Amino acid sequence: MKQLLFSIFLLLMVSSCQKEKIKLGKNVSETFYVENKGASMRVLVEGNTSSKTVLLFIHGGPGSSSYFYNSDYISDNIEDKYAVAYWDHRNAGASQGAGNADYFNLPTMTEDLEKVIQVLKFRYGSDISIFLLAHSFGGMLSTSFVTKGNNQNLIKGWIICSASHNYPLNDDYTRHALSFYANQQIALGNNSSQWQEILDFVIGLPAGVLDLETANQLNSYAAEAESYFSEVSPFPMVDVIKANAIRQNYAITSTFLNLKFSQSANIQDELRNYDFSNALAGVSLPVMTLYGKYDFICPPALGNDVISRINSTDTFSVILPNSGHIGMYQDQAIFCQRVNEFILQFK
Repeated sequence: MKQLLFSIFLLLMVSSCQKEKIKLGKNVSETFYVENKGASMRVLVEGNTSSKTVLLFIHGGPGSSSYFYNSDYISDNIEDKYAVAYWDHRNAGASQGAGNADYFNLPTMTEDLEKVIQVLKFRYGSDISIFLLAHSFGGMLSTSFVTKGNNQNLIKGWIICSASHNYPLNDDYTRHALSFYANQQIALGNNSSQWQEILDFVIGLPAGVLDLETANQLNSYAAEAESYFSEVSPFPMVDVIKANAIRQNYAITSTFLNLKFSQSANIQDELRNYDFSNALAGVSLPVMTLYGKYDFICPPALGNDVISRINSTDTFSVILPNSGHIGMYQDQAIFCQRVNEFILQFK
Protein backbone atom coordinates (compact mmCIF):
# COMPACT_ATOMS: atom_id res chain seq x y z
CA MET A 1 0.00 0.00 0.00
CA LYS A 2 2.80 2.40 0.96
CA GLN A 3 4.56 1.65 -2.31
CA LEU A 4 1.35 2.33 -4.26
CA LEU A 5 0.77 5.63 -2.46
CA PHE A 6 4.38 6.64 -3.07
CA SER A 7 4.01 5.83 -6.79
CA ILE A 8 0.83 7.91 -7.04
CA PHE A 9 2.51 10.80 -5.18
CA LEU A 10 5.55 10.62 -7.50
CA LEU A 11 3.31 10.58 -10.58
CA LEU A 12 1.44 13.68 -9.37
CA MET A 13 4.69 15.50 -8.65
CA VAL A 14 6.10 14.76 -12.10
CA SER A 15 2.86 15.78 -13.80
CA SER A 16 2.66 19.08 -11.90
CA CYS A 17 6.24 19.98 -12.86
CA GLN A 18 5.77 19.42 -16.58
CA LYS A 19 5.79 22.50 -18.79
CA GLU A 20 2.40 23.48 -20.16
CA LYS A 21 2.16 22.38 -23.80
CA ILE A 22 1.46 25.41 -25.97
CA LYS A 23 0.24 24.74 -29.49
CA LEU A 24 0.95 27.48 -32.00
CA GLY A 25 -1.86 28.37 -34.37
CA LYS A 26 -3.27 30.97 -36.71
CA ASN A 27 -6.36 31.86 -34.69
CA VAL A 28 -5.63 31.39 -31.01
CA SER A 29 -7.17 33.03 -27.98
CA GLU A 30 -5.66 32.22 -24.61
CA THR A 31 -5.40 33.95 -21.27
CA PHE A 32 -2.73 33.51 -18.60
CA TYR A 33 -1.53 35.47 -15.59
CA VAL A 34 1.95 36.76 -14.79
CA GLU A 35 2.74 37.16 -11.09
CA ASN A 36 5.17 39.60 -9.55
CA LYS A 37 5.31 41.28 -6.13
CA GLY A 38 1.72 40.69 -5.10
CA ALA A 39 0.14 41.29 -8.50
CA SER A 40 -1.37 38.70 -10.81
CA MET A 41 -1.55 40.36 -14.20
CA ARG A 42 -3.83 39.22 -17.01
CA VAL A 43 -2.34 38.62 -20.46
CA LEU A 44 -4.66 37.78 -23.35
CA VAL A 45 -2.90 36.51 -26.47
CA GLU A 46 -4.92 36.41 -29.68
CA GLY A 47 -4.17 35.88 -33.32
CA ASN A 48 -1.47 34.12 -35.28
CA THR A 49 1.07 32.68 -32.84
CA SER A 50 2.45 30.44 -35.59
CA SER A 51 3.98 33.61 -37.05
CA LYS A 52 6.40 33.55 -34.09
CA THR A 53 5.82 37.30 -33.84
CA VAL A 54 4.04 39.04 -30.95
CA LEU A 55 2.84 42.64 -30.72
CA LEU A 56 2.64 43.52 -27.02
CA PHE A 57 0.28 46.39 -26.14
CA ILE A 58 1.40 48.66 -23.28
CA HIS A 59 -1.81 50.44 -22.33
CA GLY A 60 -2.45 53.87 -20.87
CA GLY A 61 -3.37 54.94 -17.38
CA PRO A 62 -2.09 54.12 -14.89
CA GLY A 63 -5.15 52.02 -14.14
CA SER A 64 -6.74 51.65 -17.57
CA SER A 65 -6.91 48.33 -19.42
CA SER A 66 -5.79 46.59 -22.59
CA TYR A 67 -9.42 45.51 -23.14
CA PHE A 68 -10.07 48.68 -25.11
CA TYR A 69 -7.42 48.01 -27.76
CA ASN A 70 -8.83 44.60 -28.67
CA SER A 71 -11.05 45.87 -31.48
CA ASP A 72 -12.59 43.92 -34.33
CA TYR A 73 -10.52 45.95 -36.79
CA ILE A 74 -7.24 45.02 -35.12
CA SER A 75 -8.42 41.41 -34.92
CA ASP A 76 -9.11 41.39 -38.67
CA ASN A 77 -6.08 43.38 -39.79
CA ILE A 78 -3.21 42.57 -37.41
CA GLU A 79 -4.11 39.37 -35.58
CA ASP A 80 -4.50 37.56 -38.91
CA LYS A 81 -0.77 38.11 -39.50
CA TYR A 82 0.75 38.21 -36.00
CA ALA A 83 -0.13 37.45 -32.42
CA VAL A 84 -1.21 40.35 -30.24
CA ALA A 85 -0.67 40.28 -26.46
CA TYR A 86 -3.07 42.42 -24.43
CA TRP A 87 -1.48 42.90 -21.01
CA ASP A 88 -3.24 44.50 -18.05
CA HIS A 89 -0.72 46.22 -15.77
CA ARG A 90 -0.84 45.77 -12.00
CA ASN A 91 -3.91 47.48 -10.55
CA ALA A 92 -5.48 47.67 -14.01
CA GLY A 93 -8.17 45.90 -15.97
CA ALA A 94 -8.64 42.26 -15.01
CA SER A 95 -5.38 42.01 -13.08
CA GLN A 96 -5.72 40.68 -9.56
CA GLY A 97 -4.07 41.08 -6.17
CA ALA A 98 -4.28 43.65 -3.40
CA GLY A 99 -3.52 47.29 -4.07
CA ASN A 100 0.14 46.73 -3.15
CA ALA A 101 0.70 50.46 -2.76
CA ASP A 102 4.38 49.94 -1.91
CA TYR A 103 4.94 48.27 -5.30
CA PHE A 104 2.70 50.52 -7.39
CA ASN A 105 5.46 52.57 -8.98
CA LEU A 106 7.27 52.85 -12.30
CA PRO A 107 10.36 50.78 -11.38
CA THR A 108 8.18 47.83 -10.29
CA MET A 109 5.97 48.14 -13.36
CA THR A 110 9.11 48.10 -15.50
CA GLU A 111 10.07 44.86 -13.77
CA ASP A 112 6.55 43.58 -14.47
CA LEU A 113 7.04 44.23 -18.18
CA GLU A 114 10.34 42.37 -18.14
CA LYS A 115 8.58 39.35 -16.63
CA VAL A 116 5.73 39.49 -19.15
CA ILE A 117 8.28 39.32 -21.97
CA GLN A 118 10.08 36.43 -20.27
CA VAL A 119 6.80 34.52 -19.99
CA LEU A 120 5.90 35.19 -23.63
CA LYS A 121 9.27 33.78 -24.71
CA PHE A 122 8.85 30.80 -22.38
CA ARG A 123 5.40 29.99 -23.78
CA TYR A 124 5.91 30.64 -27.48
CA GLY A 125 9.64 30.11 -27.92
CA SER A 126 12.82 32.00 -27.12
CA ASP A 127 13.14 32.79 -30.83
CA ILE A 128 9.92 34.78 -31.11
CA SER A 129 10.05 38.40 -32.28
CA ILE A 130 8.42 40.82 -29.83
CA PHE A 131 7.39 44.38 -30.65
CA LEU A 132 6.17 46.87 -28.06
CA LEU A 133 3.24 49.12 -28.89
CA ALA A 134 2.91 51.83 -26.26
CA HIS A 135 -0.03 54.21 -25.88
CA SER A 136 -0.34 57.25 -23.59
CA PHE A 137 1.13 56.39 -20.16
CA GLY A 138 2.39 53.21 -21.83
CA GLY A 139 5.03 55.44 -23.39
CA MET A 140 6.44 56.26 -19.96
CA LEU A 141 6.49 52.58 -19.00
CA SER A 142 7.99 51.37 -22.26
CA THR A 143 10.64 54.12 -22.19
CA SER A 144 11.59 53.09 -18.67
CA PHE A 145 11.94 49.54 -20.02
CA VAL A 146 13.99 50.19 -23.19
CA THR A 147 16.40 52.57 -21.41
CA LYS A 148 17.15 50.08 -18.62
CA GLY A 149 20.24 47.90 -19.01
CA ASN A 150 20.13 45.70 -22.11
CA ASN A 151 16.34 45.40 -22.20
CA GLN A 152 16.05 46.73 -25.73
CA ASN A 153 17.80 43.56 -26.91
CA LEU A 154 14.71 41.59 -25.83
CA ILE A 155 12.54 43.20 -28.50
CA LYS A 156 12.71 43.79 -32.24
CA GLY A 157 11.09 47.20 -32.37
CA TRP A 158 9.30 49.93 -30.43
CA ILE A 159 6.07 51.53 -31.66
CA ILE A 160 4.98 54.69 -29.84
CA CYS A 161 1.39 55.79 -30.40
CA SER A 162 0.25 59.08 -28.82
CA ALA A 163 2.45 58.39 -25.81
CA SER A 164 4.60 60.32 -23.35
CA HIS A 165 8.16 59.81 -22.15
CA ASN A 166 8.58 63.11 -20.29
CA TYR A 167 5.64 64.57 -18.35
CA PRO A 168 7.07 68.09 -17.75
CA LEU A 169 7.85 68.36 -21.48
CA ASN A 170 4.45 66.86 -22.27
CA ASP A 171 2.75 69.66 -20.31
CA ASP A 172 4.78 72.29 -22.18
CA TYR A 173 3.84 70.82 -25.56
CA THR A 174 0.18 70.60 -24.54
CA ARG A 175 0.19 74.28 -23.50
CA HIS A 176 1.78 75.28 -26.80
CA ALA A 177 -0.60 73.20 -28.93
CA LEU A 178 -3.70 74.42 -27.10
CA SER A 179 -2.54 78.04 -27.33
CA PHE A 180 -1.76 77.75 -31.06
CA TYR A 181 -5.09 76.18 -32.00
CA ALA A 182 -7.08 78.38 -29.62
CA ASN A 183 -5.80 81.52 -31.31
CA GLN A 184 -6.37 79.97 -34.74
CA GLN A 185 -9.90 78.81 -34.05
CA ILE A 186 -10.94 82.03 -32.28
CA ALA A 187 -9.77 83.97 -35.33
CA LEU A 188 -11.89 81.69 -37.52
CA GLY A 189 -14.90 82.08 -35.26
CA ASN A 190 -15.08 78.37 -34.43
CA ASN A 191 -16.31 77.55 -30.92
CA SER A 192 -14.85 80.86 -29.82
CA SER A 193 -16.14 80.90 -26.24
CA GLN A 194 -14.89 77.37 -25.55
CA TRP A 195 -11.48 78.07 -27.04
CA GLN A 196 -11.24 81.37 -25.15
CA GLU A 197 -11.80 79.50 -21.88
CA ILE A 198 -9.00 77.09 -22.78
CA LEU A 199 -6.72 79.93 -23.81
CA ASP A 200 -7.33 81.86 -20.58
CA PHE A 201 -6.46 78.76 -18.55
CA VAL A 202 -3.27 78.07 -20.50
CA ILE A 203 -2.09 81.68 -20.30
CA GLY A 204 -2.61 81.63 -16.53
CA LEU A 205 -0.54 78.50 -15.88
CA PRO A 206 2.51 78.87 -13.64
CA ALA A 207 5.99 78.20 -14.96
CA GLY A 208 7.76 74.93 -14.14
CA VAL A 209 6.46 71.47 -13.31
CA LEU A 210 2.72 71.50 -12.72
CA ASP A 211 1.15 69.98 -9.62
CA LEU A 212 -1.18 67.03 -10.13
CA GLU A 213 -4.43 68.99 -9.80
CA THR A 214 -3.37 71.60 -12.35
CA ALA A 215 -2.00 68.96 -14.71
CA ASN A 216 -5.28 67.05 -14.54
CA GLN A 217 -7.22 70.18 -15.45
CA LEU A 218 -4.87 70.79 -18.37
CA ASN A 219 -5.43 67.18 -19.45
CA SER A 220 -9.20 67.70 -19.31
CA TYR A 221 -8.99 70.72 -21.58
CA ALA A 222 -6.70 68.75 -23.90
CA ALA A 223 -9.26 65.95 -24.18
CA GLU A 224 -12.03 68.49 -24.76
CA ALA A 225 -10.13 70.35 -27.46
CA GLU A 226 -10.00 67.47 -29.95
CA SER A 227 -13.80 67.32 -29.92
CA TYR A 228 -13.93 70.73 -31.63
CA PHE A 229 -12.54 69.34 -34.89
CA SER A 230 -15.01 67.64 -37.21
CA GLU A 231 -12.24 65.46 -38.65
CA VAL A 232 -11.86 63.63 -35.35
CA SER A 233 -14.36 60.92 -34.48
CA PRO A 234 -14.95 60.66 -30.73
CA PHE A 235 -13.82 57.44 -29.10
CA PRO A 236 -17.06 55.50 -28.44
CA MET A 237 -16.12 54.19 -24.98
CA VAL A 238 -19.65 53.22 -23.96
CA ASP A 239 -20.34 51.52 -27.29
CA VAL A 240 -17.06 49.60 -27.10
CA ILE A 241 -17.94 48.32 -23.62
CA LYS A 242 -21.49 47.38 -24.67
CA ALA A 243 -20.27 45.57 -27.77
CA ASN A 244 -17.42 43.69 -26.14
CA ALA A 245 -18.14 43.29 -22.43
CA ILE A 246 -19.84 39.91 -22.83
CA ARG A 247 -17.98 38.69 -25.92
CA GLN A 248 -14.57 39.41 -24.39
CA ASN A 249 -15.65 38.57 -20.85
CA TYR A 250 -14.76 41.98 -19.40
CA ALA A 251 -14.00 41.92 -15.68
CA ILE A 252 -16.06 45.08 -15.22
CA THR A 253 -16.02 45.21 -11.42
CA SER A 254 -12.28 44.56 -11.26
CA THR A 255 -11.61 47.12 -13.98
CA PHE A 256 -13.62 49.80 -12.20
CA LEU A 257 -12.07 49.16 -8.78
CA ASN A 258 -8.56 49.06 -10.22
CA LEU A 259 -9.13 52.36 -12.02
CA LYS A 260 -10.55 54.01 -8.92
CA PHE A 261 -7.59 52.87 -6.83
CA SER A 262 -5.03 53.93 -9.44
CA GLN A 263 -6.45 57.42 -9.84
CA SER A 264 -5.84 58.22 -6.17
CA ALA A 265 -2.54 56.34 -5.77
CA ASN A 266 0.82 58.00 -5.08
CA ILE A 267 2.11 57.00 -8.50
CA GLN A 268 0.12 59.84 -10.05
CA ASP A 269 2.21 62.42 -8.17
CA GLU A 270 5.45 60.50 -8.64
CA LEU A 271 5.10 60.46 -12.43
CA ARG A 272 4.91 64.25 -12.61
CA ASN A 273 8.71 64.51 -12.39
CA TYR A 274 9.72 61.69 -14.73
CA ASP A 275 11.84 62.81 -17.68
CA PHE A 276 13.44 60.18 -19.93
CA SER A 277 14.50 62.49 -22.78
CA ASN A 278 18.23 62.35 -22.07
CA ALA A 279 18.15 58.57 -21.50
CA LEU A 280 16.88 58.04 -25.06
CA ALA A 281 20.40 58.48 -26.45
CA GLY A 282 21.10 54.84 -25.59
CA VAL A 283 18.25 53.51 -27.72
CA SER A 284 19.33 51.98 -31.04
CA LEU A 285 16.49 49.64 -31.98
CA PRO A 286 13.95 50.43 -34.76
CA VAL A 287 11.35 52.98 -33.63
CA MET A 288 8.12 54.22 -35.17
CA THR A 289 5.99 57.03 -33.76
CA LEU A 290 2.31 57.52 -34.59
CA TYR A 291 0.62 60.67 -33.28
CA GLY A 292 -2.78 62.17 -33.94
CA LYS A 293 -2.72 65.55 -35.67
CA TYR A 294 -5.24 66.80 -33.11
CA ASP A 295 -3.86 65.05 -30.05
CA PHE A 296 -3.46 67.64 -27.30
CA ILE A 297 -3.03 65.10 -24.49
CA CYS A 298 0.19 63.78 -26.02
CA PRO A 299 1.00 66.20 -28.87
CA PRO A 300 3.00 65.07 -31.93
CA ALA A 301 5.97 67.14 -30.75
CA LEU A 302 6.65 64.38 -28.20
CA GLY A 303 7.29 61.96 -31.04
CA ASN A 304 9.68 64.46 -32.61
CA ASP A 305 11.61 64.62 -29.33
CA VAL A 306 11.97 60.84 -29.28
CA ILE A 307 13.16 60.59 -32.88
CA SER A 308 15.64 63.45 -32.44
CA ARG A 309 17.27 61.86 -29.39
CA ILE A 310 17.59 58.14 -30.15
CA ASN A 311 20.59 56.64 -31.95
CA SER A 312 18.75 54.39 -34.35
CA THR A 313 19.18 54.33 -38.11
CA ASP A 314 15.63 52.99 -38.50
CA THR A 315 13.12 55.64 -37.46
CA PHE A 316 9.67 56.44 -38.82
CA SER A 317 7.28 59.27 -37.94
CA VAL A 318 3.60 59.04 -38.84
CA ILE A 319 0.94 61.71 -38.33
CA LEU A 320 -2.59 60.31 -38.18
CA PRO A 321 -4.61 63.00 -39.99
CA ASN A 322 -8.02 62.39 -38.45
CA SER A 323 -6.98 61.49 -34.93
CA GLY A 324 -6.87 62.93 -31.48
CA HIS A 325 -5.52 60.73 -28.70
CA ILE A 326 -6.99 57.36 -29.76
CA GLY A 327 -5.43 56.80 -33.17
CA MET A 328 -5.98 53.04 -33.22
CA TYR A 329 -9.72 53.80 -33.44
CA GLN A 330 -9.81 57.22 -35.10
CA ASP A 331 -7.45 56.33 -37.97
CA GLN A 332 -7.60 52.56 -37.70
CA ALA A 333 -6.82 51.77 -41.34
CA ILE A 334 -3.60 53.84 -41.41
CA PHE A 335 -2.69 52.64 -37.93
CA CYS A 336 -2.91 48.95 -38.81
CA GLN A 337 -1.22 49.42 -42.18
CA ARG A 338 1.81 51.18 -40.71
CA VAL A 339 2.09 48.79 -37.76
CA ASN A 340 2.01 45.78 -40.10
CA GLU A 341 4.63 47.31 -42.40
CA PHE A 342 6.93 48.06 -39.47
CA ILE A 343 6.66 44.55 -38.05
CA LEU A 344 7.17 42.95 -41.46
CA GLN A 345 10.35 44.96 -42.03
CA PHE A 346 12.00 44.19 -38.69
CA LYS A 347 10.69 40.85 -37.45
